[in-house]
Amino acid sequence: MRRHIVALTTLSFVLAGCGGAAPVAQQSSSPPPVRTTEVSTPTPTPTPTPTPPTTTSPSKNPNPPAAPSTKVRDCFDGDCTLVLTKPTRIPLDAQRFHYSAMRVTAISADSLSFVVPYPQGGSAQSTIGPGLGVASFGFRGSPSIEVGLTLVDGKPALVLQPGAIT
Repeated sequence: MRRHIVALTTLSFVLAGCGGAAPVAQQSSSPPPVRTTEVSTPTPTPTPTPTPPTTTSPSKNPNPPAAPSTKVRDCFDGDCTLVLTKPTRIPLDAQRFHYSAMRVTAISADSLSFVVPYPQGGSAQSTIGPGLGVASFGFRGSPSIEVGLTLVDGKPALVLQPGAIT
């Protein structure tokens, strides 16, 4: 439609600008023939949806996770991959991290719930899904502890890694 308006406007300027002595075109009672052009727009090709990876996402922490273990004491330094089957209390180095322990309150292949008791009372709790470094906790001036959930031979495992100083 826009092309037709431009063409008619151009035609009227050409006819009007020919000078005074030129004959004026007579308008007919029937409209001029309209040329239509079909414009085909390409049908977008659907982009295939990527399949989510079957492994857990990598952590922002540059250090690789620790080797899998079933010993709670391996987590004292805040660096462990602990295979768990039930809720467990995890002792931590309070001199280094400010917090003396964390408690895993529920664990499955799909989620991990944990509580970090504050030394002066109270606590913080969180529930996360699979992944490394999905959550973290820390105290001002101390290294944080990154928390994650992974599978080791099909069994859920808590992953702890020391993080940046908060």
